[in-house]
Amino acid sequence: MRTLLSVLVLSGLLPCSAAEEQRKHWDESALTISRKCAECHRKEYDEWAGSDHAWAWRHPQAALDAEAFAGQRIKAHGMELEMQRDAAGVFQMRDVATGKVYTVGGVIGREPLVQYLLRWKDGGLQTPSAAWDVERKEWFDVFRDDALQQERGGATRKPGEWGHWTGRGMNWESQCAWCHMSGFRKNYDVGTDTFKASWQEPGITCIQCHKVSATPDAEDGCLVARGDRKLTPEQHDDNCASCHARREELTGKFTVGDKFDEHFRLELPKVPGVFYPNGLQWEEDYSETSFRLHRMGRTGVTCYDCHDPHSGKVNKPTENDELCLQCHGTNKVVNGVLAPQVGHNKLCGGKAMPCIECHMPRMTYMGRDPRRDHGLHWPDPRMSIELGVPNACLNCHKDKDHQWCMEYLEKRYKEERMGKYRQRFRAAGHALQGKGSVQELLAAYKAEEIAAWRATLLGLMAQFPLTPEVQAVALGATQDPDALVRAAAVELLGGEAARKALADKTRSVRHAAGWQLFPNLPADHPVLQEMLETATHQADQPTGAMQLAMLASARGDAATADAQYRRAVERDPVSAVARMDYAVFLAQQNRPVDALKQMLACAREHPQNAEVQYRLGLSLIEIGQYRPALRAMQKALKLDPQHAPAAEAARQLQNYIR
Repeated sequence: MRTLLSVLVLSGLLPCSAAEEQRKHWDESALTISRKCAECHRKEYDEWAGSDHAWAWRHPQAALDAEAFAGQRIKAHGMELEMQRDAAGVFQMRDVATGKVYTVGGVIGREPLVQYLLRWKDGGLQTPSAAWDVERKEWFDVFRDDALQQERGGATRKPGEWGHWTGRGMNWESQCAWCHMSGFRKNYDVGTDTFKASWQEPGITCIQCHKVSATPDAEDGCLVARGDRKLTPEQHDDNCASCHARREELTGKFTVGDKFDEHFRLELPKVPGVFYPNGLQWEEDYSETSFRLHRMGRTGVTCYDCHDPHSGKVNKPTENDELCLQCHGTNKVVNGVLAPQVGHNKLCGGKAMPCIECHMPRMTYMGRDPRRDHGLHWPDPRMSIELGVPNACLNCHKDKDHQWCMEYLEKRYKEERMGKYRQRFRAAGHALQGKGSVQELLAAYKAEEIAAWRATLLGLMAQFPLTPEVQAVALGATQDPDALVRAAAVELLGGEAARKALADKTRSVRHAAGWQLFPNLPADHPVLQEMLETATHQADQPTGAMQLAMLASARGDAATADAQYRRAVERDPVSAVARMDYAVFLAQQNRPVDALKQMLACAREHPQNAEVQYRLGLSLIEIGQYRPALRAMQKALKLDPQHAPAAEAARQLQNYIR
């Protein structure tokens, strides 16, 4: 029976929301499997049909997209684009300067922004940085404020670079489709450098979260076999994480019910610029790392405790803290029972503020897409002062500073509460800044309960010598129940620990061991074959090409190694790592002049990188250019006075030149 509201909306007496307007144009024609599910599960299907998952990919439609292609112009990725439709109604982007026309081949997203995929010369799709803001009804550049452009003083990404819209960093099949299509396989062919992508259904549909069988059940006709209908909470979470994680893809074969760590390697706060030292998201994180870094991620809280699995919406309202209080307002948690908005009421003189504003602050990505951090952090202004991490208090108290916030908070919360996690944050922050100590990391590690943080702290120890105490801690970590910790321990130790880990039950740990030992593994070793499978799967990207190059070089196949290194550099000419690794290979092949060419190009792109200057100096030494080499070493030391290898090389060069 229709409600009064639905009658008014359908009759036009009340305006439709954007989502309701979109739903009118719902195209189910390609959902051959999910429509079968809807025959019995209509409620769940209808909830899902209004979700972001359902609208993760679609074909362009006049009813939904005409407004965005009405002659508007925008400057993005170094071009001025005009949005238009041809005589047949096909949506296009036209380069105003050259007249070249690109055809729209797909649409992803629906709010707050929409991206239009352009057909490319190899038959695939590329993602331009021009996106449509559905609220403001205007085009904008999603990379307008990205780090690369800021480093270049506002200059855009250049054609030929990995991050330009024509590069592999913006390739649909490689970078986007896994999380926008169901049953997707990119099927990359290394030899032809092409994709033969396939998928079962567009968007994220029933089959991405339910293990669908090829034949219906004999008794009830369900496409999900009886033995696959009940998944554990861990299996559900691993399925969510297969998309909602910043991760390295090891196989491209994950299916619902599989373990995440068997197919992916999770990104952790072990390198500067991806996460803040306290684990807050900096670059796009997609939620999984943040959640694993919080104690909720290890105490049985799952995605479905807060999110409806079909609509994707939160299960309960957040405005009055009902969502949080389903646990924190009962005896389900050890911290005691909280009343609605008690934290901010008590702290800030009675002014109500939902929990999520302080504990799940937003970070805006892609220019206009605010996303909440899933690390459930405590705002700690003292850490903001010491380590430069964001302070959620200032999102509202814009007229105040970190010092005011710190003094205010620490009058109310004593050190034992505010300082509970500071040991961890200081250890990580100092190490990421190059100012840490192994003793600080060891102390934090020994007090750490959360596996993802233990793995992070172990990873940060790699910059220090392998002392007996570090070795003892890492050896113990090889027996940790969590694969993240075992992998970090193996990377730190190498040697015998890595050899034993070749037989680990989890692929991500075996991979960590394999990369420690690959030059000495026999060609038919099963872990080496797994590594080759991963490198081949990733070979459409610079990282995969470099992995293929390293594996080929180790087995003496210099021609393949050279070809793959060249491919990596061609795909990402801005990458310092790709050029430096290629230069090392060329030097090993007695091609010092070619190695120097790579390092000169690298130094032009990264003039303020101390390691690049040091490597440039080494290349100059190889061809007997000692005075230019000394200048390069001196510049490296100016950029990084703690660069010990550059200091030693400079000392020896000075003695030799004298």
